[in-house]
Amino acid sequence: MAQTRECISAGSLDNVRRSTLLASGLAGAAGLMIVSCAEVPDAPESDDQIQAHLEEFLEENSGAFEEGVAVVVDGDELHWAAAGQADLQSVFEVASLSKPLTGMLLADAVDRGEVGLDDELGEHLPDLAGTAAGSVTLEELATHTSGLPLVPTAGGFADESDALRGQSQNPYPITADELIELAAGQDLGAAGSYLYSNMGVSLLGHALAEQAGVTYEDLLAQRLTGPLGMDRTFTSHHQGHESDELLLPGHDRSGEEAESFASEAFSPSSSVRSSAGDYAALIQAINDGEAPGLAAIESSDLDANMGLGWVVEADFIWHNGISNGYASIVFIAPEEDLGVVVFSNLAYQNTHLGRQLIDSLR
Repeated sequence: MAQTRECISAGSLDNVRRSTLLASGLAGAAGLMIVSCAEVPDAPESDDQIQAHLEEFLEENSGAFEEGVAVVVDGDELHWAAAGQADLQSVFEVASLSKPLTGMLLADAVDRGEVGLDDELGEHLPDLAGTAAGSVTLEELATHTSGLPLVPTAGGFADESDALRGQSQNPYPITADELIELAAGQDLGAAGSYLYSNMGVSLLGHALAEQAGVTYEDLLAQRLTGPLGMDRTFTSHHQGHESDELLLPGHDRSGEEAESFASEAFSPSSSVRSSAGDYAALIQAINDGEAPGLAAIESSDLDANMGLGWVVEADFIWHNGISNGYASIVFIAPEEDLGVVVFSNLAYQNTHLGRQLIDSLR
C-alpha cells in the first residue's frame, strides 16, 4: 500500500523543560525542535491517539535527548516521533542493545545444528582451548553466568578501559584477536552466578563467526540484519568503519561530544550501530514469529530472567544500552503484538522511559 508522511513540529519549551535542559548542561538546546512524523497509509489506519501520545512523551522528556527517536510498534502499524533532526533512518550507537542480536545469532546457529548451547567456548575459538575462559559454555556467555568479568582484567585492560571511559573516550580500542589474546589469560569468577559481561558476549559473537567461517560483521549481516531488511545496522571498528559517516555524534551528560564505543572486538556486545526503524523491523519480526533465532527470547534454564541476550520478564522481553554518548532501550510484549524503541545521542539512562512508554500503551 502506498504511504505518505505527515509531520508536525513544535519549537517551544515550557519553563519546566527548559530548567531540565539547563540543569543538565544543555542550555544551548533551549530551541530544541520536536518533529513528529508517521508513515500513514493512503487509506488511514493509524491510531491518532498513539501518535499524539508519542509527541507528548517526547515533549515531557526532552531533557533526555539531543537528538532522538521514539517508536511504537502496534501490530502492523508503526508510529514514531523525533527530537531534533533525527528520523527513523538515523544511525545511533545502541551499546548493549548489541547483545540481543548476538543472542539471536546463537539461537539461529543452534537451529542450524552448527553449535550446541552446552558447547565450550574453546571448541569454537581454538586459541582458548585449555584455558579458563575456554571452559565456559555458549549458553553461560549469553546469560552472563560464565564467571567472566565485564571487561578483561588481564593485562591491566580493565583499568585502562575505565580511565578512557571516564574521559568520554573509546574504552574498547582493540581487535577481536586482541580480545581473544586477553581472554586466554583471564581468570573466572563464580560460575553460575549472574555477572554482566561485555567480554563474554563479545567472545560468544566471535566464536559463532569462527564456527561459520566469517567475521562477526558478515555473520550479523548474512543471518539476521540482511534477512530482516535492517540495512541501517552495522558493526564498527576503532580504526574506522563505513558507518562512521552515518553515525550521529554522541553527547555526554554535559552536552559535550563524546567518542563512540567503536570496536571490532566488542561489536557483539557493545558497539553495534543501528536505526530505530531497523529495531522496529526486528520487533515486528519477533512479534510475528518470523525472526531468525526466535528461541533467544525464551527463558534460559540457567537464569529464568535471561533469554539468550534478552532480559525476560513475565510480560516483556527487553534490553537497554548506554555508552559515552548514546542511550537506547527496547521493550517488547510479544503476546500483545506491541513494542517500543527509544534511541538518543545523549548519555542519559532511559530504561525507565521505555518502560513508562510501553506501560502507558497497554
